[in-house]
Amino acid sequence: MGDAFGALLRSHRLRLRLTQEALAERAGISSRSIAELERGRGRGPRPRSLEQLATALDLDGQERERFFAAGDALFWASRAGRPHRTPPVEDAPAAAPTWRQLPPDLPDFVGRDEELALLAAVLDPLNDNARLAVLSGPPGVGKTALAVHAGHRFSSWFPDGHLYAALRGATADPADIAEVLAQWLRALGVHGSALPAGADARAALLRDRLAARQVLLVADDAGGYRQVEQLLPAKGVAVVVTSRLPLTGLPGVTSVDLRPLPGPTAVRLLSRVAGEDRVRAEPAAANELVSACGGLPLAVRIAGARLAARPHWTVESFNERLADERRRLDELRHGDLAVRPGLGLALRGLTPAAARAFALLGELGVPSFPEWCVAALLGADPAVGATVLEELLDARLVEAVSPDQAGQPRYRFHDITRIYARERREAEIDQAEWTAALARVAAGWLALARQAHDRLDCLRLHLDDRDHAADVTDQRARAVAAERPVEWFEAEREALAVLVPACAEAGLTATARCLAGCGADFYELRGYYDDWQRAVSVARAACRQAGDRPGEATMLRGLGSCLIELDDPDAALAALRQAQALAEEIGDPACAALAGKEIGFTLGITGRLQEAEAELRTAVEGLGQADLPLAMAIALTSLGFVLRERGETAAAVEVVDSALTVARSCGARFTEAYALRGLAGALRACHRIEEAERAARAAATLFEQVGDLIGAAQSLRVLGETLAHEPHRVDEAEQALAAAAALFRDQGHRWGLALTELSLGEIEARHGDPRAAERLRRSLRYWTDEQVPALQARTLVALATTAEQRDDPAARELLGRAYELYRALEAPAAAQLATRLGIFEGTASPA
Repeated sequence: MGDAFGALLRSHRLRLRLTQEALAERAGISSRSIAELERGRGRGPRPRSLEQLATALDLDGQERERFFAAGDALFWASRAGRPHRTPPVEDAPAAAPTWRQLPPDLPDFVGRDEELALLAAVLDPLNDNARLAVLSGPPGVGKTALAVHAGHRFSSWFPDGHLYAALRGATADPADIAEVLAQWLRALGVHGSALPAGADARAALLRDRLAARQVLLVADDAGGYRQVEQLLPAKGVAVVVTSRLPLTGLPGVTSVDLRPLPGPTAVRLLSRVAGEDRVRAEPAAANELVSACGGLPLAVRIAGARLAARPHWTVESFNERLADERRRLDELRHGDLAVRPGLGLALRGLTPAAARAFALLGELGVPSFPEWCVAALLGADPAVGATVLEELLDARLVEAVSPDQAGQPRYRFHDITRIYARERREAEIDQAEWTAALARVAAGWLALARQAHDRLDCLRLHLDDRDHAADVTDQRARAVAAERPVEWFEAEREALAVLVPACAEAGLTATARCLAGCGADFYELRGYYDDWQRAVSVARAACRQAGDRPGEATMLRGLGSCLIELDDPDAALAALRQAQALAEEIGDPACAALAGKEIGFTLGITGRLQEAEAELRTAVEGLGQADLPLAMAIALTSLGFVLRERGETAAAVEVVDSALTVARSCGARFTEAYALRGLAGALRACHRIEEAERAARAAATLFEQVGDLIGAAQSLRVLGETLAHEPHRVDEAEQALAAAAALFRDQGHRWGLALTELSLGEIEARHGDPRAAERLRRSLRYWTDEQVPALQARTLVALATTAEQRDDPAARELLGRAYELYRALEAPAAAQLATRLGIFEGTASPA
């Protein structure tokens, strides 16, 4: 017998061209053990080692069964005195028991390798601990399929047979446990007349009959502990239970919670059901299909069966049918296979409040949600919401996910379950009730967003309308938002992206624009410009449709500010001027002044200094009258930049210093950091280098404290430019600029990165570094593409320096191009270049 197994093991090893050592490494056992097994020496392989060898040899199907039969036969033969445990083998079949009740195994079963390995450890005859496993998970995840497959796969460990019972615990008609016990006892040879009355007596008799037997019991679809406890036999008998609940309270249980199949495994299942060649011909479409099924084995199997039944369909054409979520569950039905029935069974077991919450949460459509929003949707007390959520979790209609960045527990639907929940909302809850529920939960998110926003210390945009009231009753949620504001916004970022368009579509215009406006300062803080643009664009469209002109002006202003950060100054100016005009038309001077502040900033950074100064001076006056001191401080800082660029450096220092005084009087760290950075630039222009360095370092520190990494990067860039004015500190300057570049690169901030590259190129050019020319050419391409003439001119001047160092005659042409740009902008630098080129202002351009 040992020689036969050894020969079989050796043939499989050589088939894979593995040495004994290589097989040992793959299987996780010693090479000496493999050598002894192949020579037919020693004891047979333990069941766990046999499982490891079969997996390492890539065995499946009949080959795997033959390998297990031969190995088990050798294992039990090596243990004298236990003849009743010898499993049947193909060469010498034992008398088959009369009761093998497991349903047939699925021939196309795939995956679940980790779960099967865990089941192997639990069910191993040599396991001294409880041989009890519970497979849990939502409807359609494959609990029964795995239990049945494991029973067949490890059947040689159970020579005395296996018993199976469908408990129907998730249905309205659960199995009577006394009858299940009677069924099993009759299978074990107990005549009906000898069956004791009552479940307790029958359970005792079952334990007696199963003592010293190698049996597997499978209890499928248990509804809870009470359905299972009386079925558990004496220690040593293997039991596998399936249930939506993990049943972790059972003594000694090993709980295996099943998740949907990962993409590649789901595609393998699709291939086995629909056909390998067909799926292989459309790999991208196959991935899309299993994604639409959410990796749920039942849904993937149905999809594969429909494809197999319709050979004229392509996988892509089936994807087109599944694309409409409102039809998807109709498409995921084939014969008596369907996704809806299992979900319907779970739903029918819910209380009315939980069923209503299920439907409302599905319609909400957020990727995940915190506990408080269940109560908000229901309009109930937080304690009621918590109870309802527990009910949904127990029904496996909702699943818990890892705590979010703020430490809040979060929950979500499987995609298929969410679609079913939306169906139930449309069928059972009218539009008015849904809109009221959405208004409550969106108001809760808005109240928490305001709680977090007020502690971000980065107010700049003034887009939220606090006259629109919002509240949330859950005090724990309020505390989280207040104590961890950045983390709260990060955690709720995806939910906010869903809520703004949902509110806009439902006609909750004011809530939509307030959510967009409240989130905008956070989006700017973290560089989430796409989120910012989408939110204010959707809210602006909703305001326009609703005739909310003040809201439209505000959202236009928010859009313009966002477009500045997205490096589109022309579109930004167009949106801001439109906002300003609309604000003036409706008599909203504060909104008009806020728009003017942004217009002046944009004009300043693009080199239109005279227009910028006029706009900013008007904005400063208007913001003062509107009692918006922080916005006025930012406008003053921008004005200081413009004055510096015009060569009025002393005035620039004075103006920005006044902005800093305002910011500090308000205790606003973000605005203080903003003013300090502007002050550093103005002081550097006055050659007050030590003061400029201190201001730049202080700005960087404050920006880091409020979590504004882009602001910190901009301050490091200013610090590097300041240090570069002292020849002995060039290395420090380059280090500061390199740190700024890294931050800009990480945040995807192209403008800041290009400006830092320009500063580095200028330093390299001054010191004759050959790397300067290529760096500056990259910078020039960027400023040319973005149509920023002031920075094009500055880059051309630096490139001219590199050309002069090479005695390249192109230097004069580069300076001439810079001169023309500066002259068109009426910038003071034009006069300096005229002197350098030896021309007089007003004469012809240099050749």
